[in-house]
Amino acid sequence: MDTQTLTDALRALNPENLTWKFALYTTLKNRDGLALEWNCCPMEELPAQAGKLTEFLLKKPVAEKHVAPYSPVLSDRENIAALSAGDELVQEQIGDIILNIRHAQTYAPEDYVSGLMPRSAGYAFYGERRNEQDQAEEQVLFMRRGNPFLTGANAQLYTSAAGAIVACEKPVLKFTAAVDCLLIGGVCYFFSAAVQKDFSLEDRRLAIAAQRLALIAEAAIVSDYDRLERVVMSAKNARKFLDFDKQILEHIVRLSIVEREEFLSVYGLTIDRRGLVDTYDPEQGELFVDLLCCRSCLDPLGRLSVGSNITPRQ
Repeated sequence: MDTQTLTDALRALNPENLTWKFALYTTLKNRDGLALEWNCCPMEELPAQAGKLTEFLLKKPVAEKHVAPYSPVLSDRENIAALSAGDELVQEQIGDIILNIRHAQTYAPEDYVSGLMPRSAGYAFYGERRNEQDQAEEQVLFMRRGNPFLTGANAQLYTSAAGAIVACEKPVLKFTAAVDCLLIGGVCYFFSAAVQKDFSLEDRRLAIAAQRLALIAEAAIVSDYDRLERVVMSAKNARKFLDFDKQILEHIVRLSIVEREEFLSVYGLTIDRRGLVDTYDPEQGELFVDLLCCRSCLDPLGRLSVGSNITPRQ
């Protein structure tokens, strides 16, 4: 998932080899975040439209930015955030988007302007190539936030016909040469933060952190679970749980009390008289989160280390 991988994927894309659909979506709030409802709209020359977007990306965004692994704090001014399509943050959402576009009902453009269909929150061009077993061998999704339909609600629209200016009586669409999200080569790229909320990434991070927290509760190795939970579910720490390593937790569980005290002391952590990790102090809870989420400058399991937020005791 680097810039060259994205560039190669775009250059290798031949829109004429794919079957395309133009779809629009609206957003609905639910307890899990946002739900996207998709409907298709007939449109000719879709491969040409996909080709234009590909050329634009190669000439501007990809040339001016560089691809970096997705992070909630990543600036989209300099970076294109990348996630594998199989990553748990986006896998379910991408699967739903593609499935809903495939089986979406088709409406005439007039329905979107007349009010029969809800105002669109965004749109997408989706292309796929399927094999003889009807399995998708190639999938490409250009996604953009914003309603492409222009209406005369506030001003009458005009065009030219037969050498004269006449009022528009049919829907008019406007596509900007830009993409907020691109799925290609099995990787999901975010060119801007505009569409990220439609993927409910913040809600997914909290849900993932809660799942990992349940594993800690099941292990029963912390002195104050409620205080640790408050530490974990803060915004900055919930992000860390994307890198949670279950093997570290399992390793701590297997240690004897003496071994556990010695092991944890390297990372500035203490245990109580019962041999439980002392999480009564929020700072200790932070250190424990950093240890489990690979933020230590020393790898607890002797592998190549990542991150560096903990200063181990000498």
